Amino acid sequence: MKMRLESPNLYTIGWIAALPIELAAATALLHDLHVAPEGFEQRPSDTNSYTWGRIGEHNVVIALLPAGVYGNTPAATTASNLIHSLPHIRIGLLVGIGGGIARPDLDHDIRLGDVVVSQPDGTTGGVVQYDFGKAKANGAWERKGSLDKPPLVLLSALGRLQAQHEQAPSKVPELLQKMLEANPYMKRPKKAFTYQGAENDRLFQSQHDHVGGSNCDKCDSAWEVKRDRRESTDPEIHYGVIASGNKLIKDAAIRDSLLEDTGHQCLCVEMEAAGLMDRFPCLVIRGICDYADSHKNDRWQRYAAATAAAFAVELLRFVPARQLEATQRVIEAVQSLKQEVNSLSIPIQNVDYRTALNQLHVADGASFDSRAEEHNPSCLPGTRVELLKDICRWIDDPDSKTIFWLNGMAGTGKSTISRTVAQMRHKYGDLGASFFFKRGEPERGNLAKFVPTLARQLAWSIPEVASFIKSVIDADPAIIGRTVREQFIKLVWEPVSKVAAMQTTLSSVVIVIDALDECERDDDIKLLLDLLSNIRSTTSLRARVLVTSRPDIPVCFGFRAIDGSYQNMELHRIPQSIIEFDISVFLHHEFAKIRENFNMLVEEGLELPVHWPGEANLMKLTMAASPLFIFAATLCRFISDSHLGNPDGLLQEVLCSTNSGHASKLDMTYSPVLKQQVINRSGRERCDIVKSFRLVVGTIITLASPLSMRALALLLDADVNKVTTRLRVLHSVLEVPRSLDLPVRLLHQSFRDYLVDPKNRETLEFWIDEEFTHRNLAKRCLRLMRGALHENICGLSFPGMHRATVDTARLEQRIPPELQYASSASDDKTVRIWGIKTGECKYFLESHTRRVYSVVLSYDSTMVASASGDKTVRIWDAKTGECKHVLQGHTDVVRSVMFSYDSTMVASASDHNTLWIWDVGDILIRLDDGGIGLSRQDGTDLGRKEGRV
Repeated sequence: MKMRLESPNLYTIGWIAALPIELAAATALLHDLHVAPEGFEQRPSDTNSYTWGRIGEHNVVIALLPAGVYGNTPAATTASNLIHSLPHIRIGLLVGIGGGIARPDLDHDIRLGDVVVSQPDGTTGGVVQYDFGKAKANGAWERKGSLDKPPLVLLSALGRLQAQHEQAPSKVPELLQKMLEANPYMKRPKKAFTYQGAENDRLFQSQHDHVGGSNCDKCDSAWEVKRDRRESTDPEIHYGVIASGNKLIKDAAIRDSLLEDTGHQCLCVEMEAAGLMDRFPCLVIRGICDYADSHKNDRWQRYAAATAAAFAVELLRFVPARQLEATQRVIEAVQSLKQEVNSLSIPIQNVDYRTALNQLHVADGASFDSRAEEHNPSCLPGTRVELLKDICRWIDDPDSKTIFWLNGMAGTGKSTISRTVAQMRHKYGDLGASFFFKRGEPERGNLAKFVPTLARQLAWSIPEVASFIKSVIDADPAIIGRTVREQFIKLVWEPVSKVAAMQTTLSSVVIVIDALDECERDDDIKLLLDLLSNIRSTTSLRARVLVTSRPDIPVCFGFRAIDGSYQNMELHRIPQSIIEFDISVFLHHEFAKIRENFNMLVEEGLELPVHWPGEANLMKLTMAASPLFIFAATLCRFISDSHLGNPDGLLQEVLCSTNSGHASKLDMTYSPVLKQQVINRSGRERCDIVKSFRLVVGTIITLASPLSMRALALLLDADVNKVTTRLRVLHSVLEVPRSLDLPVRLLHQSFRDYLVDPKNRETLEFWIDEEFTHRNLAKRCLRLMRGALHENICGLSFPGMHRATVDTARLEQRIPPELQYASSASDDKTVRIWGIKTGECKYFLESHTRRVYSVVLSYDSTMVASASGDKTVRIWDAKTGECKHVLQGHTDVVRSVMFSYDSTMVASASDHNTLWIWDVGDILIRLDDGGIGLSRQDGTDLGRKEGRV
């Protein structure tokens, strides 16, 4: 019986076959054959045929090109469809047959049935496109460039396999034998996937063309290249350059010219790889079926397909599953696959367009398919069914409101629904953009990069939008620094509207905005909703914006201001029976996984029973969790954490906490996790654990941006082992990476809310005093800066060097992450005034249109002066946040500003080699190479004295 996996996300390797015989060989070598996974939805435009299975510890999906089509473009189409339908694919393999370029005199003793593998050679990435170049004056053809190299994880595996082959023979013959034993029909005469005999492997000199017939019986043997007989008929493996193009090569002269063109490094020719390497990072594996000359025939094709597939299977044994999990997804590595292949020739592929779009600095991790969101869940099949249908009906209904506000209490599953909708509409083809707000992430907690992020995603999702965005940036490069409102109109709505006006058929564009309540500024929330409410559908474009949030007061006020422009649904108002059903499905699914994983690792006799945890316990957990999905998700992570002990023992702890009649939902969610910290501990040891928890976890939930465990330890002046020990048992509430150098993140904002809630001060042993933690963190930042900062810390050649010109490795060495955090400010063109005791942002000073380079507080603490790249100095009231003066006159970036001791004057210096001294009221003194000048801010000249400064 074929296996069905629970999600298409479990398939990490994409294997492309161009011919049915290549698919047959690949399928016959699978260790297990699967049926399509649960939840897999193939888009209507995806014409691929998929075969699913397992090779070793990897789940593999094989995509077959349509019958009868060959070349780069069909291969690119297949790859594009594959990645759009299966965005979790990590690496690719292109496996099949090719023509060998055999030159024994050059040590290229390639025989039919041998395998050639693409490998970078220092000047190419392993594949060259032989039909892409330009004609030179002498009539010669100059090939232009090469294609991208295979993914690093595959090259690493290739190196280990080559080392293994120095010690032991290849497993390919053994794999072929097992394949034929399991599939005896593949040994049938004339169409066998078996070795075809040395007598049928004849290589002729280039000058001798084939003489009629389906074989070479009539060809003159005098022209045959004499080669030593091999000791074995087992295929040999060759590593080098593969030439790819749209033309089938069966001419020895053309074949030999390719060899000359590549510096005698080319070993094989084929027709698909050039369509993939820059769009689908993969390793190319070719079984040699002919010599790319006029003697070409089909006799060796099946055996060559089998040897190539067998080598691919052997190679995958050397690709560690964990290393593959850490590899960037193909869809992230190659952004050009976010558009259809028939759009590959549009201007977005032009360097000018990419340069323009690169000016749109995006918020890292904000997109639904970003690495930061990768391990966050989507709705299980069979859950949230009616709700998801309602949202899809809203999208498709031409008479529905533009905005759909989905709101609910913390932990009710809003982000999971957002992620699912984004995935569904991405597969459907009408997802324009997504933005997942997250408090505590510097680029996802405000609107500083919101519009550029949306604009850049829209340019990839709707490629025609790119040209209009480029026009806006070309006409006004400063648009990137304009107000959010102007950015939104110019970079988002107008380009989309212009594209819509060019269309004759109705289409939709969906934007998903998650966790709006985690946007830090109330004014930003109101502004964003106002902008979204002005979006209007047209006769050719149906615009839809899904917004999720808690029903917090700022968000409610924002929606009240746009009343009539949206429709809404309250998650906590959904009938209890539906919520309980969905949570029950989730718990059954997760506990089955917990049981299976535990029983695979535990000794015989200690397994969990097949009916564990039992319907009664699942019902208790369902009732306790409802309506909070975060409760269900957290308890499952907690019970599955092998660091904490036996799953059944942990389950009993959770059940015990749910029996407390007075406990809140968040108490029941998080108290079992926290109690594990001090289980069987008492007295001084217990106090030390709580103190350590408050230091480490209190810092994590207070940080303005996440830090790694190593950086945390250095910032806190603590042993890194103590930090890792404290976090090791918190995987159910924190994202704790294996690496010491990757950031630690909250899994859900409600954990922070629970720890700092003033109502829990007397009852929660692990309660965190937010004000004290802020003060402590500020002190540690100051201590770190005092000990580490010094003049010219990076050893720059001269003051004012641009960061881009400084070696990144030197920056990271001299200013490590913990020091960057302690000493750096934001790059969002704002000034913020903070209360040092609480860490609260008192005032958000926003009117500069470029980066703020310098901020200083007056000596009497009544004013703040800021210097900016917009060539102005601004004076702010420190008590109200009001901008009192805008000091204009500099003709270049203003980088430094300082108050006089009596706080009545300000000095500013710019890149124009001028120093201006301003009266905070009216008069200024301008010092430059021409002397000293006096004038008023209104421009009235008061005189000038010659002389040098």
